[in-house]
Amino acid sequence: MSKQAWLECWFNRILAEGNGERLAECAVDPFIFHLPGGRELSLSHEQYGEYLQFWNQRFRDMSFSLEQVIEADNKLVAVYQCSALYCGGWLKIPAKNQIVTMTGIMVFRMEGDLMAECWLEDSSFDLYQQLTRYLE
Repeated sequence: MSKQAWLECWFNRILAEGNGERLAECAVDPFIFHLPGGRELSLSHEQYGEYLQFWNQRFRDMSFSLEQVIEADNKLVAVYQCSALYCGGWLKIPAKNQIVTMTGIMVFRMEGDLMAECWLEDSSFDLYQQLTRYLE
């Protein structure tokens, strides 16, 4: 699979559609997932699929655009922007039929055509502000 096809599958099939069944096409099982703040998880496809269901119940109609992609050695870096309809259930924030924008960077360490490790830095604080208007 080309790197562009891999990114298409990861962002538009797995993340946007919440399609955990496609994980076998894109990731080793289990894979290492690094979260903002330094947490590191070893996630099976089943565990990540459950997370995708949880996330896609709260954020629907996700649409990703890749702003920049960098390839170096066995690493693939994607700077992304995503819009979605917030449907409630995240941090106990009620739904208001609100379209939100999320941005982030994902760094993938590849083993052949499969991702073995992923680092995520995202705009969770900005997302919280969009949903609560806390700083207005």
